[in-house]
Amino acid sequence: MRILKCKNFSDDELIDFARGLSSFNGDIREQLLHWDFGAVMTMKFDPAATNYLFSDEAVPFHWDGAFYREPRFLLFYCLESEGGGGETLFADTEKIWESLSVDDRARCEKIQLTYRTKKLAHYGGEIKVPLLQSHPVTKRPILRIAEKVETALNPVELTVAGFPGCEEFFHGLVQMLYREEYLTEHCWESGDLVIIDNFKYLHGRRALGNNRHRSFKRIQIL
Repeated sequence: MRILKCKNFSDDELIDFARGLSSFNGDIREQLLHWDFGAVMTMKFDPAATNYLFSDEAVPFHWDGAFYREPRFLLFYCLESEGGGGETLFADTEKIWESLSVDDRARCEKIQLTYRTKKLAHYGGEIKVPLLQSHPVTKRPILRIAEKVETALNPVELTVAGFPGCEEFFHGLVQMLYREEYLTEHCWESGDLVIIDNFKYLHGRRALGNNRHRSFKRIQIL
């Protein structure tokens, strides 16, 4: 994870910077993930939001692109923040894997996860994924411990399958995401530019609280 201070970046400057981090050359659509709004997404509170990402609620841990195409890196550029509230959480799943016993690693290998959500934002559908995966570049083991999203705004259902008691075991893994030895919590300031590995890390956020003016740009880098 990289944290930089970069004041007054325009969208074009952010795009140029992000393209330089891509594993691909040539066409921008092969370097940056595009949606109907383009490559740059503005993330901010919307009182009329139909998806929890734009509400003031906490956002459970997840990885980007799960319902479409997974980017290698995520770039976040903070436009405005008023201190406490809306802190972004990053959990290192490589470290979690390294801490597990041989028996728990064997349990991870057996678990299959199914996620479902309606397409009310820019993503949606149903996916089935193994809990244990390999980083596409480093080949190190990673864990896809995305949480169930219990909200009135575009909830995400989760089914855990694999062996008797797998749901309880998975819940224990979820709790590990919030332990200080695996967790990095970032309190945003205007001008912060954060780049994370979307395979190594899961991310989420605390509830906005009084920091409803918190806003940033996000680019997903392939």
